[in-house]
Amino acid sequence: MISITICTFNVENLFARYKVFGYKPGDKFKRNVLTPEQLQKEGGFLPGRIAPKGSFQVFDKEQWRSLTAKALKGNTENYPDIACLEEIESLEVLRKFNSDYLGGVYSYMVLIDSHDPRLIDVGILSKYKIVDVKTYIDERYKDGRSDYLFSRDCLEITFDIKGKSLTVFANHLKSKYGEGPQRKRADLRREVQAKKVAELVRERFKGSDFFKKSFVVVGDFNDTPDSEFLKPLIGDLDLENVIDRITDKKERWTHWWDSENVVSQIDYILLSPKLAKDSPGEPYIERRGINAKKKYSYLALPDGKKGEKIDFQFKRFSEATDKIEASDHCPVFFELKL
Repeated sequence: MISITICTFNVENLFARYKVFGYKPGDKFKRNVLTPEQLQKEGGFLPGRIAPKGSFQVFDKEQWRSLTAKALKGNTENYPDIACLEEIESLEVLRKFNSDYLGGVYSYMVLIDSHDPRLIDVGILSKYKIVDVKTYIDERYKDGRSDYLFSRDCLEITFDIKGKSLTVFANHLKSKYGEGPQRKRADLRREVQAKKVAELVRERFKGSDFFKKSFVVVGDFNDTPDSEFLKPLIGDLDLENVIDRITDKKERWTHWWDSENVVSQIDYILLSPKLAKDSPGEPYIERRGINAKKKYSYLALPDGKKGEKIDFQFKRFSEATDKIEASDHCPVFFELKL
Protein backbone atom coordinates (compact mmCIF):
# COMPACT_ATOMS: atom_id res chain seq x y z
CA MET A 1 0.00 0.00 0.00
CA ILE A 2 0.98 3.63 -0.53
CA SER A 3 0.78 6.05 2.41
CA ILE A 4 0.10 9.75 1.91
CA THR A 5 -0.91 12.53 4.25
CA ILE A 6 -3.87 14.77 3.50
CA CYS A 7 -4.76 17.98 5.31
CA THR A 8 -7.65 20.43 5.43
CA PHE A 9 -6.93 23.92 6.75
CA ASN A 10 -8.90 27.17 6.71
CA VAL A 11 -5.94 29.55 6.68
CA GLU A 12 -8.08 32.62 7.44
CA ASN A 13 -7.97 35.43 4.89
CA LEU A 14 -4.90 34.59 2.81
CA PHE A 15 -5.03 37.80 0.83
CA ALA A 16 -2.65 39.90 -1.23
CA ARG A 17 -4.61 42.97 -2.10
CA TYR A 18 -4.66 46.74 -2.19
CA LYS A 19 -5.08 47.87 1.41
CA VAL A 20 -7.44 50.80 1.11
CA PHE A 21 -8.49 50.92 4.77
CA GLY A 22 -6.41 50.92 7.94
CA TYR A 23 -8.42 48.27 9.79
CA LYS A 24 -8.97 44.53 9.94
CA PRO A 25 -12.15 42.73 8.80
CA GLY A 26 -14.65 42.82 11.62
CA ASP A 27 -13.25 45.97 13.23
CA LYS A 28 -15.88 48.66 13.70
CA PHE A 29 -15.67 52.45 13.65
CA LYS A 30 -12.10 52.48 12.30
CA ARG A 31 -12.72 53.05 8.64
CA ASN A 32 -9.88 55.47 8.05
CA VAL A 33 -8.67 55.44 4.45
CA LEU A 34 -4.92 55.06 4.06
CA THR A 35 -2.97 57.76 2.27
CA PRO A 36 -0.59 56.65 -0.50
CA GLU A 37 2.30 57.21 1.92
CA GLN A 38 0.70 55.07 4.64
CA LEU A 39 -0.13 52.41 2.09
CA GLN A 40 3.49 52.12 1.00
CA LYS A 41 4.75 52.16 4.60
CA GLU A 42 2.41 49.33 5.63
CA GLY A 43 3.33 47.09 2.71
CA GLY A 44 0.41 47.76 0.41
CA PHE A 45 0.56 47.65 -3.36
CA LEU A 46 -1.43 48.74 -6.37
CA PRO A 47 -4.19 46.54 -7.88
CA GLY A 48 -3.14 43.90 -10.37
CA ARG A 49 0.35 43.49 -8.98
CA ILE A 50 1.90 41.36 -6.25
CA ALA A 51 5.18 43.00 -5.36
CA PRO A 52 8.11 41.43 -3.46
CA LYS A 53 7.65 39.38 -0.32
CA GLY A 54 7.25 42.43 1.91
CA SER A 55 3.99 43.29 0.18
CA PHE A 56 2.45 39.86 0.69
CA GLN A 57 1.23 40.60 4.18
CA VAL A 58 -1.98 40.37 6.09
CA PHE A 59 -2.26 43.98 7.13
CA ASP A 60 0.98 44.67 9.03
CA LYS A 61 1.59 41.13 10.33
CA GLU A 62 4.18 39.35 8.21
CA GLN A 63 4.66 36.89 11.11
CA TRP A 64 1.07 35.72 10.69
CA ARG A 65 1.74 33.95 7.41
CA SER A 66 5.03 32.47 8.58
CA LEU A 67 3.10 30.95 11.47
CA THR A 68 0.37 29.69 9.11
CA ALA A 69 3.06 27.93 7.11
CA LYS A 70 4.52 26.43 10.27
CA ALA A 71 1.12 25.08 11.32
CA LEU A 72 0.73 23.47 7.90
CA LYS A 73 3.67 21.18 8.73
CA GLY A 74 1.67 19.62 11.56
CA ASN A 75 3.70 17.38 13.86
CA THR A 76 6.42 16.55 11.31
CA GLU A 77 9.13 18.42 9.46
CA ASN A 78 7.34 17.82 6.19
CA TYR A 79 4.26 19.36 4.65
CA PRO A 80 1.30 17.09 3.84
CA ASP A 81 1.25 15.45 0.43
CA ILE A 82 -2.10 17.09 -0.35
CA ALA A 83 -3.26 20.27 1.38
CA CYS A 84 -6.82 21.49 0.88
CA LEU A 85 -6.93 25.13 1.93
CA GLU A 86 -9.87 27.47 2.44
CA GLU A 87 -10.04 31.29 2.35
CA ILE A 88 -7.50 31.85 -0.42
CA GLU A 89 -7.90 34.96 -2.54
CA SER A 90 -6.53 33.70 -5.86
CA LEU A 91 -4.29 31.19 -7.60
CA GLU A 92 -1.56 33.83 -7.77
CA VAL A 93 -1.72 34.21 -3.99
CA LEU A 94 -1.62 30.42 -3.54
CA ARG A 95 1.46 30.21 -5.76
CA LYS A 96 3.17 33.01 -3.87
CA PHE A 97 2.37 31.43 -0.51
CA ASN A 98 3.93 28.19 -1.78
CA SER A 99 7.07 29.89 -3.12
CA ASP A 100 7.66 32.44 -0.34
CA TYR A 101 6.51 30.59 2.76
CA LEU A 102 6.51 26.86 1.95
CA GLY A 103 9.82 26.67 0.13
CA GLY A 104 8.13 25.75 -3.15
CA VAL A 105 7.51 22.23 -1.88
CA TYR A 106 4.33 21.80 -3.94
CA SER A 107 4.58 21.16 -7.67
CA TYR A 108 0.85 21.13 -8.40
CA MET A 109 -1.89 23.51 -7.36
CA VAL A 110 -5.34 24.59 -8.44
CA LEU A 111 -7.84 27.29 -7.48
CA ILE A 112 -10.89 28.49 -9.42
CA ASP A 113 -12.37 31.91 -8.70
CA SER A 114 -15.80 31.57 -7.13
CA HIS A 115 -18.78 33.88 -6.63
CA ASP A 116 -17.90 34.72 -3.04
CA PRO A 117 -18.27 38.47 -2.34
CA ARG A 118 -15.19 38.39 -0.08
CA LEU A 119 -13.19 36.76 -2.90
CA ILE A 120 -12.26 33.76 -0.77
CA ASP A 121 -11.84 30.43 -2.54
CA VAL A 122 -10.89 26.80 -2.07
CA GLY A 123 -7.33 25.95 -3.14
CA ILE A 124 -5.37 22.73 -3.51
CA LEU A 125 -1.63 22.17 -3.05
CA SER A 126 -0.24 18.78 -4.04
CA LYS A 127 3.03 16.90 -4.37
CA TYR A 128 1.27 14.49 -6.72
CA LYS A 129 0.01 15.12 -10.23
CA ILE A 130 -3.53 16.41 -10.64
CA VAL A 131 -5.18 14.51 -13.49
CA ASP A 132 -8.76 15.80 -13.37
CA VAL A 133 -10.47 18.96 -12.11
CA LYS A 134 -14.20 19.60 -11.83
CA THR A 135 -15.80 22.74 -10.45
CA TYR A 136 -19.39 23.33 -9.40
CA ILE A 137 -19.27 27.09 -8.85
CA ASP A 138 -22.06 27.71 -11.37
CA GLU A 139 -24.55 25.24 -9.87
CA ARG A 140 -27.96 26.82 -9.30
CA TYR A 141 -30.78 26.00 -6.93
CA LYS A 142 -33.22 23.44 -8.30
CA ASP A 143 -36.20 25.66 -7.51
CA GLY A 144 -35.17 28.10 -10.21
CA ARG A 145 -33.66 30.81 -8.04
CA SER A 146 -31.12 32.91 -9.89
CA ASP A 147 -28.41 32.90 -7.22
CA TYR A 148 -25.62 30.36 -7.06
CA LEU A 149 -25.79 27.37 -4.74
CA PHE A 150 -22.10 27.45 -3.74
CA SER A 151 -20.68 30.83 -2.82
CA ARG A 152 -17.23 29.20 -2.94
CA ASP A 153 -17.07 25.75 -4.53
CA CYS A 154 -17.21 22.02 -4.21
CA LEU A 155 -13.91 21.44 -5.99
CA GLU A 156 -13.53 17.86 -7.23
CA ILE A 157 -9.89 16.91 -7.81
CA THR A 158 -8.47 13.55 -8.89
CA PHE A 159 -4.81 12.73 -8.24
CA ASP A 160 -2.45 10.13 -9.65
CA ILE A 161 -0.71 8.69 -6.57
CA LYS A 162 2.02 6.47 -8.04
CA GLY A 163 -0.45 4.85 -10.40
CA LYS A 164 -3.36 4.82 -7.96
CA SER A 165 -6.32 7.17 -8.12
CA LEU A 166 -7.57 9.39 -5.29
CA THR A 167 -10.48 11.82 -5.60
CA VAL A 168 -10.95 14.73 -3.19
CA PHE A 169 -14.06 16.87 -2.84
CA ALA A 170 -12.85 20.11 -1.22
CA ASN A 171 -15.49 22.40 0.31
CA HIS A 172 -16.13 25.58 2.24
CA LEU A 173 -19.82 25.64 3.17
CA LYS A 174 -21.93 28.63 4.20
CA SER A 175 -21.10 30.22 7.53
CA LYS A 176 -23.74 29.98 10.26
CA TYR A 177 -22.96 33.38 11.73
CA GLY A 178 -25.84 35.82 11.81
CA GLU A 179 -29.00 36.56 13.77
CA GLY A 180 -32.69 35.86 13.21
CA PRO A 181 -33.75 35.57 9.55
CA GLN A 182 -30.15 35.93 8.37
CA ARG A 183 -29.08 32.93 10.46
CA LYS A 184 -32.04 30.88 9.21
CA ARG A 185 -31.19 31.62 5.58
CA ALA A 186 -27.56 30.67 6.21
CA ASP A 187 -28.54 27.37 7.84
CA LEU A 188 -30.87 26.45 4.99
CA ARG A 189 -28.25 27.30 2.39
CA ARG A 190 -25.68 25.15 4.18
CA GLU A 191 -28.16 22.29 4.22
CA VAL A 192 -28.78 22.60 0.48
CA GLN A 193 -25.03 22.70 -0.11
CA ALA A 194 -24.52 19.58 2.02
CA LYS A 195 -27.24 17.78 0.04
CA LYS A 196 -25.63 18.79 -3.23
CA VAL A 197 -22.17 17.60 -2.18
CA ALA A 198 -23.67 14.24 -1.16
CA GLU A 199 -25.44 14.09 -4.53
CA LEU A 200 -22.22 14.82 -6.41
CA VAL A 201 -20.39 12.07 -4.53
CA ARG A 202 -23.15 9.56 -5.32
CA GLU A 203 -23.15 10.56 -8.98
CA ARG A 204 -19.38 10.21 -9.21
CA PHE A 205 -19.21 6.84 -7.42
CA LYS A 206 -22.26 4.80 -8.32
CA GLY A 207 -23.12 1.28 -7.22
CA SER A 208 -20.19 -0.85 -6.10
CA ASP A 209 -17.70 1.94 -6.91
CA PHE A 210 -18.86 3.69 -3.74
CA PHE A 211 -17.32 0.87 -1.71
CA LYS A 212 -14.36 0.08 -3.97
CA LYS A 213 -12.91 3.49 -4.82
CA SER A 214 -10.67 5.83 -2.80
CA PHE A 215 -12.19 9.25 -2.18
CA VAL A 216 -12.55 11.80 0.60
CA VAL A 217 -14.77 14.80 1.29
CA VAL A 218 -12.92 17.52 3.18
CA GLY A 219 -13.10 21.15 4.19
CA ASP A 220 -14.61 23.77 6.43
CA PHE A 221 -18.29 22.82 6.75
CA ASN A 222 -19.02 25.71 9.15
CA ASP A 223 -21.19 23.53 11.42
CA THR A 224 -20.87 20.78 14.00
CA PRO A 225 -21.30 17.01 13.41
CA ASP A 226 -24.62 16.94 15.28
CA SER A 227 -26.15 19.67 13.11
CA GLU A 228 -29.33 18.74 11.26
CA PHE A 229 -28.12 20.90 8.38
CA LEU A 230 -25.08 18.68 7.78
CA LYS A 231 -26.99 15.42 8.15
CA PRO A 232 -27.19 14.76 4.37
CA LEU A 233 -23.40 14.79 4.29
CA ILE A 234 -22.33 13.63 7.77
CA GLY A 235 -25.08 11.18 8.64
CA ASP A 236 -26.68 9.90 5.45
CA LEU A 237 -23.75 9.41 3.06
CA ASP A 238 -22.05 6.46 4.83
CA LEU A 239 -18.69 8.18 5.02
CA GLU A 240 -16.58 8.14 8.19
CA ASN A 241 -15.85 11.38 10.01
CA VAL A 242 -12.27 10.50 10.88
CA ILE A 243 -12.22 12.89 13.86
CA ASP A 244 -14.71 10.58 15.57
CA ARG A 245 -11.76 8.23 16.05
CA ILE A 246 -10.47 10.54 18.76
CA THR A 247 -11.86 8.96 21.95
CA ASP A 248 -11.94 12.09 24.11
CA LYS A 249 -14.74 14.25 22.71
CA LYS A 250 -13.15 17.34 24.26
CA GLU A 251 -10.18 16.81 21.93
CA ARG A 252 -12.19 16.85 18.70
CA TRP A 253 -12.45 20.63 18.28
CA THR A 254 -10.88 22.31 15.23
CA HIS A 255 -12.02 25.93 15.51
CA TRP A 256 -11.94 28.68 18.13
CA TRP A 257 -14.58 31.42 17.94
CA ASP A 258 -12.88 34.37 19.59
CA SER A 259 -15.87 36.64 20.27
CA GLU A 260 -17.84 33.87 22.02
CA ASN A 261 -14.77 32.04 23.38
CA VAL A 262 -16.08 28.62 22.31
CA VAL A 263 -14.52 25.74 20.39
CA SER A 264 -16.11 23.15 18.11
CA GLN A 265 -15.44 20.82 15.21
CA ILE A 266 -16.35 22.48 11.92
CA ASP A 267 -13.45 21.11 9.81
CA TYR A 268 -13.70 17.62 8.35
CA ILE A 269 -12.04 14.72 6.62
CA LEU A 270 -14.70 12.20 5.58
CA LEU A 271 -13.41 8.84 4.36
CA SER A 272 -14.90 6.56 1.73
CA PRO A 273 -15.70 3.02 2.96
CA LYS A 274 -12.54 1.65 1.32
CA LEU A 275 -10.25 4.27 2.83
CA ALA A 276 -11.93 3.93 6.23
CA LYS A 277 -11.21 0.20 6.16
CA ASP A 278 -7.65 0.44 4.84
CA SER A 279 -6.47 3.50 6.79
CA PRO A 280 -6.12 2.86 10.53
CA GLY A 281 -5.06 5.38 13.13
CA GLU A 282 -6.29 8.74 14.30
CA PRO A 283 -6.11 12.18 12.74
CA TYR A 284 -3.76 14.83 14.07
CA ILE A 285 -5.19 18.27 14.90
CA GLU A 286 -2.52 20.99 15.01
CA ARG A 287 -3.49 23.51 17.70
CA ARG A 288 -0.15 25.15 18.46
CA GLY A 289 -0.93 28.07 16.14
CA ILE A 290 -4.11 29.12 17.97
CA ASN A 291 -4.24 32.53 19.67
CA ALA A 292 -2.95 32.45 23.26
CA LYS A 293 -4.91 35.26 24.95
CA LYS A 294 -7.39 33.04 26.83
CA LYS A 295 -6.71 30.70 29.75
CA TYR A 296 -9.94 28.77 29.19
CA SER A 297 -12.47 28.22 26.44
CA TYR A 298 -15.70 26.20 26.30
CA LEU A 299 -17.21 23.55 24.07
CA ALA A 300 -19.95 25.04 21.91
CA LEU A 301 -23.40 23.49 22.39
CA PRO A 302 -26.05 23.22 19.63
CA ASP A 303 -28.33 25.72 21.38
CA GLY A 304 -25.65 28.40 21.36
CA LYS A 305 -24.77 27.93 25.02
CA LYS A 306 -21.41 27.00 26.46
CA GLY A 307 -20.55 23.47 27.51
CA GLU A 308 -17.55 22.00 29.30
CA LYS A 309 -14.57 24.19 30.13
CA ILE A 310 -11.48 23.62 27.97
CA ASP A 311 -7.98 24.34 29.26
CA PHE A 312 -6.49 26.82 26.78
CA GLN A 313 -3.00 26.88 28.28
CA PHE A 314 -1.70 24.15 26.01
CA LYS A 315 1.68 24.25 24.29
CA ARG A 316 1.94 26.64 21.36
CA PHE A 317 4.49 27.65 18.79
CA SER A 318 6.78 30.33 20.16
CA GLU A 319 5.46 32.75 17.52
CA ALA A 320 1.82 32.32 18.61
CA THR A 321 0.80 35.06 21.05
CA ASP A 322 -2.33 36.89 22.15
CA LYS A 323 -2.00 38.99 18.98
CA ILE A 324 -0.54 36.61 16.37
CA GLU A 325 -2.00 33.25 15.35
CA ALA A 326 -1.75 30.84 12.42
CA SER A 327 -5.53 30.93 11.94
CA ASP A 328 -8.68 30.64 14.03
CA HIS A 329 -8.93 27.11 12.57
CA CYS A 330 -6.67 24.14 13.29
CA PRO A 331 -5.34 22.13 10.36
CA VAL A 332 -6.47 18.50 10.43
CA PHE A 333 -4.09 15.81 9.12
CA PHE A 334 -4.69 12.16 8.31
CA GLU A 335 -2.62 9.37 6.78
CA LEU A 336 -4.38 7.63 3.90
CA LYS A 337 -3.53 4.11 2.75
CA LEU A 338 -4.07 3.52 -0.97
